[in-house]
Amino acid sequence: MTRTAPRRLATAGLLVAMTTGTLIGSSAPAAAASDDTAADACPGGWSTETTVWFGPPRIDTGIANPEAADGCTLLDRVWAEEPFATHGEFVGTVVRATREFRDLGLLDGQEAGAIRSAAARSAVGGPHDDSIPNTCTDRVALTFDDGPSFYRDQTLAILREKQVTATFFDAGMRIEANPQLPAFERLEGHLVLNHTWEHPNLNQVTLPRLRDEMRKTEEALDAAGVQRPFLGMRPPFLAANASVRAELARLGFTVISGDIDAADWEPDRPAAQLRADIAEGIADGRRNIFLHDGPIDTVAGPELMVALPLIIDDIRAAGLCFGTFDSTGAIVADRYVSSGEPIPSVENAVPYLPLLFGGGLPPEPYEIIVPTPLAAPAATTTAAAADAVTTEAEDACPNGWSPEETVWFGPPRVETEVPNPEAPDGCTLLDRVWAEEPFATHGAFVAAARAAADEFVASGQLSRQDRARVVSAAARSHVGGPRDTSVPNTCDNRLAIQFDDGPSHYRTETLRILREKQVTGVFMDTGTRVLANPQFARFQLAEGHELLNHTFSHANLNQTFAAGGADAVRKEILDAEAAFASVGAPISFKGIRPPFGSANASVRQVIAEMGYTAYMTRIGTDDWVPERTPQQISDAIVEQLYPGAIISLHDGPYDTPAGPGTNGGLALLIDAARELGYCFGTVDIHGDVVADRLIPTGDPVPVVVNPVPYAPLVFPGEPPEPYVILG
Repeated sequence: MTRTAPRRLATAGLLVAMTTGTLIGSSAPAAAASDDTAADACPGGWSTETTVWFGPPRIDTGIANPEAADGCTLLDRVWAEEPFATHGEFVGTVVRATREFRDLGLLDGQEAGAIRSAAARSAVGGPHDDSIPNTCTDRVALTFDDGPSFYRDQTLAILREKQVTATFFDAGMRIEANPQLPAFERLEGHLVLNHTWEHPNLNQVTLPRLRDEMRKTEEALDAAGVQRPFLGMRPPFLAANASVRAELARLGFTVISGDIDAADWEPDRPAAQLRADIAEGIADGRRNIFLHDGPIDTVAGPELMVALPLIIDDIRAAGLCFGTFDSTGAIVADRYVSSGEPIPSVENAVPYLPLLFGGGLPPEPYEIIVPTPLAAPAATTTAAAADAVTTEAEDACPNGWSPEETVWFGPPRVETEVPNPEAPDGCTLLDRVWAEEPFATHGAFVAAARAAADEFVASGQLSRQDRARVVSAAARSHVGGPRDTSVPNTCDNRLAIQFDDGPSHYRTETLRILREKQVTGVFMDTGTRVLANPQFARFQLAEGHELLNHTFSHANLNQTFAAGGADAVRKEILDAEAAFASVGAPISFKGIRPPFGSANASVRQVIAEMGYTAYMTRIGTDDWVPERTPQQISDAIVEQLYPGAIISLHDGPYDTPAGPGTNGGLALLIDAARELGYCFGTVDIHGDVVADRLIPTGDPVPVVVNPVPYAPLVFPGEPPEPYVILG
């Protein structure tokens, strides 16, 4: 576990200084802290960023928690002896620990005396000590996003009863509405950090909007009297591309993700399922549980209140204990000591964004907020970038893993949040690792990951801290082991498969084929159809597919421009973007295929000015003709294959009754391409085919529920029911 020197408390004023480029103190972000983890004898222990304190009751000395050469701090030495049979035994342990650290020159006599005095004044080990032991080397972080809401007082009561310290990533507009809740959370010893002001997808906002979201929330925390030991945040939807992460790091924020998601934001998710999902994640070695407190755009909440105490009991029964985070994002030791103050409840209306699911309305009082319109994303591309083609002459890993990706492994998917470094020869860390597949054993895979990480540490492109995260993620995956069901997907001849027009009735079968074949799809969907059956977009996002833009109404953009100019083209594109966002499945990045491939110079200029990449070059066949058979479709595409090609197919074409032939052809062409030595990937913002791996979620594949919109049909016949013909 990485530990750093004590940090100053975070404030909105500090953030303003960073926003304007005036950094106070060290200019290095928290994530760039000390990397020395090799000799840590107390993994998951106490951070040097905390002060020495004991409780119950909580008695804080204000003295920095010193660390010995073996990585153990004074608090680690003390609490390693719990439970204590008597108060005297506890005080004796503290005396020995302070003597050790004084002899090491890490405490002076006055500090040692103050620490012993605090121990003597506490109740630890005595008859009034009702605390639950919380010392172990395997620690879990319990986190809650989106609050504070109506469920916060119940959550706080459960945490008090179970003596668990949690981390709350709160939304600024909700902090402002009910500041008594985050103020109490901090008083109770919980960690309260930033979850933006209005909960936008940060990949879709401008950098000035991103800064404003962070600043306003920090100011709300200041106004509520919430002290933060460091600037920490979690991006809504866990969405933070390379540009967003770079800006957050420049502002001094530690970005804390999560790796156990029980989808508790779904209103129909029963408590038993939430409990089972988290138990599965714990069994897989994941430790960062992210839950939601009255999710900001759904009516979920009550089932989590049923599941939460059982989840805590399950974790303790597994021999684990609880902790919070330090400024590096590592899970560190903590203890719950109640303030004894009454738990507050909601007083003012809780802000919600437009609700994405049925299931009724939130408890009163609440208000629905009209979200601030999204502008260009933080990761904008110029017109030149939109037309660019990567032509690296010395690229040793053509169509390999993108350096804009983060390092992750699976199955199951284990994310590190570490950017994927690239060597001068064009190969990234993930290219180095997967070049060795298939792996004979899990140990062989972990060794490959370790060797690749060591290479990039030696070149100065990877810190030792990030190396540890990479190796840990590899170890927690199943790759190479008996539970590894993945299909090898490494080669120099990579393809991507794109589907236009959907989602339609045929999308269910398409997704089943892609899951069975373990191929990532690039779905260029229309806004009207996304709104009609939003369950597909949400499933595709969770499954790991790419979601991109195909306009709102499948418009011929050349005709749209001729009739309404640039504004009409922009409206088609932005309305589709908004449709994805409104159903909880924002587009992966600003990529578009214009319907019919219609994009003259004027249209392409509008697309580029909007920061979009237009995907114009592809190989395909007329699978939109109803009479085309699966074999004809497959054969026509296989004849055209070349490395880096984007295959274009249609999902229930918007203006014809075709469809069955495409899915049959899809299965055939995947098998045929693999026999020819091709493998599959996805596309990036530059228009290139890049490596990817599909790790199925295991969730049921959705089906059409509502009528599928079609334009007037240009071929005879009818699509499957239900459908509707749009004017």
